[in-house]
Amino acid sequence: MVWSLLMAVLLSLAVTIVGALLILHAGRTWPFRAADEGRPIGGPVLLVGTLVGMIPIFSDLNLFLLAGAAVILLVSLIDDRIDLSPRYKLLGQGVAATFAAIGLSSLHLISLGTAVYLGSAQWFVTFLWVVGLMNAVNLIDGLDGLAIATLFSPLTALIIIAFSIGSSVGAILAAATLGALVGFYPFNRHRGRLLLGDTGAELLGYLLAILTLMILNRDPEGWSILPALFLVALPLSDTVFAVIRRIVRGQSIFQGDKRHIHHRLAIRFGVRKAVAILAGTSIASSGIAFLLWRAGL
Repeated sequence: MVWSLLMAVLLSLAVTIVGALLILHAGRTWPFRAADEGRPIGGPVLLVGTLVGMIPIFSDLNLFLLAGAAVILLVSLIDDRIDLSPRYKLLGQGVAATFAAIGLSSLHLISLGTAVYLGSAQWFVTFLWVVGLMNAVNLIDGLDGLAIATLFSPLTALIIIAFSIGSSVGAILAAATLGALVGFYPFNRHRGRLLLGDTGAELLGYLLAILTLMILNRDPEGWSILPALFLVALPLSDTVFAVIRRIVRGQSIFQGDKRHIHHRLAIRFGVRKAVAILAGTSIASSGIAFLLWRAGL
C-alpha cells in the first residue's frame, strides 16, 4: 500500500501544479474568475489532480459517492460562473449528500465506545454531516491559503488511520486529496494568484465528509463520532457559531459577514499569522482526534 500512497500523492501533486500553471498562463481566457478580486478560480484543477491521484482505486469507489461528487461539481461550477442563490446551492448540496448517504448506508453510529444503531436515521445523520462539512469548508475559505492549511493535518491523520486498519481505498483517496492540496497551496497562500472558489471548497468539504465516514467506521461496531468531530472541529465550529450569530442578530443564515474567527484574527494579527494560528489549532485538534481513535473512542 505504501507505493500506492506515494503514487497517489505524486500524481495528484504533479497534475495540480501543471494545471495551475496552465490556468495562470491562460490569463483572461479562463472563464471562472472571482467577481470581487478578478483572480482565476482554480477549483477545477484541484478536482482533476485528485481524480488522477485516485486512479489506483477508481474502480473500487462506490458509484453513488462518485455521483455525489459529480453533482456538487456541477452546482459549484455554475455558482462560480453565475453566482447561484443560496437556496439553489443548498438544493444541489442536498442532492449530493443524498447520493453520499445512499453510498454509505451500511454505516452505524458509535458514541463514547457504545454502539448506537440508528437504522434509517443513519441516512439523515450522514446527509447532515455531508451538507454541514461542504458549507463549513466553504465558509472557512475566507483568507488566502486558510482552507488548505487547516485541512493538511486532518487528511494526514486520516491517511495514518486508514493505513493502520488496512483501508486502501480510504488511504489512497485521502492521499490523492492531500497531494492536490500540497500542489495547489503555493498558488493560493497569502496574496495567492488562484482562488479555490466554491468548486474547490465544496469539493474538499464533500471529500472530507466521506473520508471521515469511510475511514472512521469501526465495522461492525459503527462510526467513531468523537475523532470525527475533533478532525473537523475548526471549520465546523466556525460554521455553527456563524449560524447562531446570524440568527441572534435577526439576519438570514445565508447572509455573509466578516465576523468569522479568521476575520477577527486577521484584523488583530494580520493574514499570515491568522492562517498560522488556525493551522496550528487544526494540528492540535487532529492530534487529539488520532489519540481518541487509538483509545477506541
